Amino acid sequence: MATDKLIYEYAIHFTKAFAKFIGVEAGDYEAKSITLKQTEKRADLFLISPSGTKVVLVETQGYDDTYPYHRMVAAKMLYCLQFKYIGEMDAAVIFLEESHYRAALLLDRQFARSSALKFSPRIIVLSRLNVDELRRFGDIHLTPFYPLCNISSEEIERQAPQWADTIKTTSELHEDERRNLLGLLGGFISHRIKTLSKALLTKMLGGFALEDVPVIEEIVRERTQHILFRGISARLARFRKTSGKRFRRSARLKTWNAS
Repeated sequence: MATDKLIYEYAIHFTKAFAKFIGVEAGDYEAKSITLKQTEKRADLFLISPSGTKVVLVETQGYDDTYPYHRMVAAKMLYCLQFKYIGEMDAAVIFLEESHYRAALLLDRQFARSSALKFSPRIIVLSRLNVDELRRFGDIHLTPFYPLCNISSEEIERQAPQWADTIKTTSELHEDERRNLLGLLGGFISHRIKTLSKALLTKMLGGFALEDVPVIEEIVRERTQHILFRGISARLARFRKTSGKRFRRSARLKTWNAS
């Protein structure tokens, strides 16, 4: 869920670069997350042209799930109903990992065969891409996506200072853009390297602290707390299991001694 929020923040701040990345028709878009009233379902992201005649639905899939295409079709239909939209709607799915793509693959084929649905979104599997493929876009705004590519944690730690330095030293960016790109880069690095300490992440970013971008810092903190909670829950479950075995063993010993 935290990755969805990071990608949403990226799309809000760097909409043109995001549209280029997912391969939709060039144009000016506004990125929005819209609550569809019929179900109170919040769709991940819509890119909407100023005239409202071009709409792109984007779904980010960061876990194994069989039904992302069903959700997208529902979101598409509800959007058209809510906003009385009768034009064409483009669509793209961003899968963070190969396993997330494969989990939905069977129903992807079902959708492709269905003449009634006519739904065939662009598919981007980030873990299939390498950093050089993104560099070939020639757009520095795509740098935060580098850690989500097919690259090891060790290589991320080695290359991250160079990525951060490129963002810091380029003359192409305004100061707000620079700060947001560094914050997003840090957020995506923390997604890939979940054990990374805040101090080491700050060092990798050349002294830039996520606190300088409050929205990103909050998202990363939520994710860290979630991981910590899962770790504590797993340890408690192991403790209960071990304690239960010890209790049963102790009870048997007392029974044998009594007899």
